[in-house]
Amino acid sequence: MDLSFPLATIAPTLDAGVLQVLAATTAGCSAAEVHRRLGRGSDEGVRKVLARLVHQGVVLVETPVRYPAYSLNRQHLAAPHIEGLSRLRAELFGRIREEVSNWDVEPVHAGIFGSFARGTATSDSDIDVLLVRPTRMGPATEGTWLAQMDRLDRKIHSWTGNDAQIIDIAPATLSRLAREDDPLVDSWMTDQVHLFGERIMDLLRSAR
Repeated sequence: MDLSFPLATIAPTLDAGVLQVLAATTAGCSAAEVHRRLGRGSDEGVRKVLARLVHQGVVLVETPVRYPAYSLNRQHLAAPHIEGLSRLRAELFGRIREEVSNWDVEPVHAGIFGSFARGTATSDSDIDVLLVRPTRMGPATEGTWLAQMDRLDRKIHSWTGNDAQIIDIAPATLSRLAREDDPLVDSWMTDQVHLFGERIMDLLRSAR
Protein backbone atom coordinates (compact mmCIF):
# COMPACT_ATOMS: atom_id res chain seq x y z
CA MET A 1 0.00 0.00 0.00
CA ASP A 2 1.19 3.51 -0.82
CA LEU A 3 0.51 5.30 2.46
CA SER A 4 1.83 8.57 1.07
CA PHE A 5 -1.28 8.55 -1.14
CA PRO A 6 -3.52 5.80 0.32
CA LEU A 7 -6.42 6.70 -1.94
CA ALA A 8 -4.33 5.16 -4.71
CA THR A 9 -5.19 1.80 -3.13
CA ILE A 10 -8.59 1.97 -4.82
CA ALA A 11 -7.94 4.67 -7.44
CA PRO A 12 -4.43 4.21 -8.86
CA THR A 13 -4.50 7.43 -10.87
CA LEU A 14 -3.61 11.10 -10.46
CA ASP A 15 -7.16 11.58 -9.17
CA ALA A 16 -6.22 9.83 -5.92
CA GLY A 17 -3.36 12.22 -5.22
CA VAL A 18 -5.45 15.28 -5.97
CA LEU A 19 -8.20 14.09 -3.64
CA GLN A 20 -5.58 13.32 -0.98
CA VAL A 21 -4.30 16.90 -1.13
CA LEU A 22 -7.78 18.42 -0.93
CA ALA A 23 -8.86 16.10 1.90
CA ALA A 24 -5.92 17.34 3.98
CA THR A 25 -7.09 20.97 4.04
CA THR A 26 -10.29 22.95 4.44
CA ALA A 27 -8.85 25.96 2.61
CA GLY A 28 -9.30 26.40 -1.12
CA CYS A 29 -6.22 25.61 -3.23
CA SER A 30 -5.29 26.80 -6.67
CA ALA A 31 -4.44 24.17 -9.29
CA ALA A 32 -0.77 25.19 -8.99
CA GLU A 33 -0.87 24.72 -5.20
CA VAL A 34 -2.49 21.30 -5.55
CA HIS A 35 0.25 20.31 -8.00
CA ARG A 36 2.98 21.62 -5.68
CA ARG A 37 1.63 19.69 -2.67
CA LEU A 38 1.08 16.58 -4.75
CA GLY A 39 4.63 16.52 -6.08
CA ARG A 40 3.80 14.29 -9.02
CA GLY A 41 2.11 14.45 -12.40
CA SER A 42 2.07 17.52 -14.63
CA ASP A 43 0.40 20.88 -14.08
CA GLU A 44 -1.86 20.23 -17.06
CA GLY A 45 -2.73 16.76 -15.77
CA VAL A 46 -3.71 18.13 -12.36
CA ARG A 47 -5.92 20.78 -13.99
CA LYS A 48 -7.70 18.12 -16.06
CA VAL A 49 -8.27 15.98 -12.96
CA LEU A 50 -9.66 18.95 -11.04
CA ALA A 51 -12.04 19.78 -13.91
CA ARG A 52 -13.26 16.17 -14.00
CA LEU A 53 -13.77 16.04 -10.22
CA VAL A 54 -15.65 19.34 -10.30
CA HIS A 55 -17.91 17.91 -13.01
CA GLN A 56 -18.54 14.86 -10.79
CA GLY A 57 -19.42 17.11 -7.85
CA VAL A 58 -16.69 15.72 -5.56
CA VAL A 59 -14.69 18.95 -5.74
CA LEU A 60 -16.01 22.51 -5.46
CA VAL A 61 -14.51 25.47 -7.27
CA GLU A 62 -14.76 29.14 -6.43
CA THR A 63 -13.49 31.88 -8.70
CA PRO A 64 -12.09 34.83 -6.79
CA VAL A 65 -10.36 37.71 -8.55
CA ARG A 66 -6.97 36.05 -9.09
CA TYR A 67 -7.47 32.30 -9.73
CA PRO A 68 -9.95 29.42 -9.21
CA ALA A 69 -9.78 27.84 -5.74
CA TYR A 70 -10.60 24.15 -5.36
CA SER A 71 -11.78 22.31 -2.24
CA LEU A 72 -13.23 18.93 -1.35
CA ASN A 73 -17.03 18.93 -1.30
CA ARG A 74 -17.52 17.60 2.22
CA GLN A 75 -21.28 17.32 1.68
CA HIS A 76 -20.73 14.77 -1.10
CA LEU A 77 -21.69 11.18 -0.28
CA ALA A 78 -18.15 10.03 -1.09
CA ALA A 79 -16.43 12.64 1.12
CA PRO A 80 -16.39 10.63 4.40
CA HIS A 81 -14.83 7.68 2.58
CA ILE A 82 -12.27 9.89 0.84
CA GLU A 83 -11.30 11.48 4.17
CA GLY A 84 -11.15 8.07 5.87
CA LEU A 85 -8.81 6.65 3.23
CA SER A 86 -6.63 9.76 3.41
CA ARG A 87 -6.03 9.01 7.11
CA LEU A 88 -4.79 5.43 6.63
CA ARG A 89 -1.21 6.33 7.57
CA ALA A 90 -2.34 7.57 10.98
CA GLU A 91 -4.59 4.50 11.29
CA LEU A 92 -1.61 2.20 10.72
CA PHE A 93 0.51 3.98 13.31
CA GLY A 94 -2.38 3.76 15.77
CA ARG A 95 -2.74 0.02 15.22
CA ILE A 96 0.97 -0.60 15.77
CA ARG A 97 0.88 1.57 18.90
CA GLU A 98 -2.08 -0.38 20.27
CA GLU A 99 -0.45 -3.70 19.46
CA VAL A 100 2.85 -3.04 21.27
CA SER A 101 1.16 -1.34 24.22
CA ASN A 102 -0.62 -4.63 24.94
CA TRP A 103 2.49 -6.81 24.83
CA ASP A 104 3.35 -8.93 27.84
CA VAL A 105 6.97 -7.83 27.41
CA GLU A 106 6.78 -4.12 26.64
CA PRO A 107 9.48 -2.41 24.56
CA VAL A 108 11.51 0.41 26.05
CA HIS A 109 10.75 2.26 22.82
CA ALA A 110 8.77 1.67 19.62
CA GLY A 111 8.79 3.93 16.57
CA ILE A 112 8.55 4.13 12.80
CA PHE A 113 11.40 5.53 10.73
CA GLY A 114 12.43 5.68 7.09
CA SER A 115 10.16 6.44 4.14
CA PHE A 116 6.89 5.73 5.98
CA ALA A 117 7.85 8.18 8.72
CA ARG A 118 8.82 10.81 6.13
CA GLY A 119 5.63 10.26 4.13
CA THR A 120 7.57 9.32 0.98
CA ALA A 121 6.86 5.58 0.91
CA THR A 122 5.55 3.75 -2.13
CA SER A 123 3.62 0.51 -2.46
CA ASP A 124 6.98 -1.32 -2.64
CA SER A 125 8.48 0.24 0.49
CA ASP A 126 9.19 -1.68 3.66
CA ILE A 127 7.69 -0.37 6.90
CA ASP A 128 10.71 0.27 9.14
CA VAL A 129 10.00 -0.33 12.83
CA LEU A 130 12.50 0.30 15.62
CA LEU A 131 12.01 -1.68 18.84
CA VAL A 132 14.29 -1.18 21.82
CA ARG A 133 13.97 -4.26 23.99
CA PRO A 134 14.13 -4.37 27.80
CA THR A 135 17.62 -4.43 29.31
CA ARG A 136 17.42 -7.87 30.88
CA MET A 137 15.47 -10.81 29.50
CA GLY A 138 15.67 -14.46 30.54
CA PRO A 139 15.03 -17.37 28.14
CA ALA A 140 11.27 -17.38 28.73
CA THR A 141 10.99 -13.61 28.32
CA GLU A 142 13.15 -13.79 25.18
CA GLY A 143 10.78 -16.34 23.69
CA THR A 144 7.77 -14.15 24.43
CA TRP A 145 9.53 -11.12 22.95
CA LEU A 146 10.38 -12.91 19.70
CA ALA A 147 6.84 -14.28 19.39
CA GLN A 148 5.44 -10.75 19.83
CA MET A 149 7.70 -9.39 17.09
CA ASP A 150 6.74 -12.21 14.74
CA ARG A 151 3.06 -11.48 15.35
CA LEU A 152 3.61 -7.77 14.71
CA ASP A 153 5.44 -8.55 11.47
CA ARG A 154 2.54 -10.66 10.21
CA LYS A 155 -0.08 -8.11 11.27
CA ILE A 156 1.66 -5.22 9.52
CA HIS A 157 1.74 -7.21 6.29
CA SER A 158 -1.92 -8.17 6.74
CA TRP A 159 -2.93 -4.55 7.38
CA THR A 160 -1.00 -3.01 4.48
CA GLY A 161 0.39 -5.59 2.06
CA ASN A 162 3.85 -4.14 2.79
CA ASP A 163 6.68 -6.06 4.42
CA ALA A 164 7.85 -4.93 7.85
CA GLN A 165 11.54 -4.37 8.52
CA ILE A 166 11.78 -4.63 12.30
CA ILE A 167 15.01 -3.60 14.01
CA ASP A 168 15.22 -5.27 17.41
CA ILE A 169 17.93 -3.57 19.44
CA ALA A 170 19.14 -3.78 23.02
CA PRO A 171 19.79 -0.57 25.01
CA ALA A 172 23.52 -1.39 25.19
CA THR A 173 23.70 -1.68 21.40
CA LEU A 174 21.78 1.57 21.02
CA SER A 175 24.34 3.26 23.28
CA ARG A 176 27.24 1.91 21.21
CA LEU A 177 25.69 3.04 17.92
CA ALA A 178 25.07 6.51 19.38
CA ARG A 179 28.70 6.83 20.53
CA GLU A 180 29.94 5.69 17.10
CA ASP A 181 27.64 8.16 15.28
CA ASP A 182 26.18 5.35 13.20
CA PRO A 183 24.16 6.69 10.19
CA LEU A 184 21.09 4.79 11.42
CA VAL A 185 21.07 6.95 14.53
CA ASP A 186 20.71 10.08 12.39
CA SER A 187 17.68 8.53 10.69
CA TRP A 188 16.10 7.71 14.03
CA MET A 189 16.70 11.25 15.25
CA THR A 190 15.50 13.17 12.21
CA ASP A 191 12.47 11.39 10.78
CA GLN A 192 11.13 8.99 13.34
CA VAL A 193 7.47 8.79 14.41
CA HIS A 194 7.27 7.94 18.10
CA LEU A 195 4.69 5.28 18.97
CA PHE A 196 5.35 3.92 22.45
CA GLY A 197 7.64 4.12 25.46
CA GLU A 198 10.55 6.48 25.99
CA ARG A 199 11.31 8.93 23.22
CA ILE A 200 14.28 7.99 21.08
CA MET A 201 15.88 11.44 21.52
CA ASP A 202 15.91 10.96 25.29
CA LEU A 203 17.43 7.49 24.96
CA LEU A 204 20.12 8.72 22.58
CA ARG A 205 20.99 11.72 24.75
CA SER A 206 21.50 9.48 27.77
CA ALA A 207 23.50 7.04 25.65
CA ARG A 208 25.95 9.74 24.59
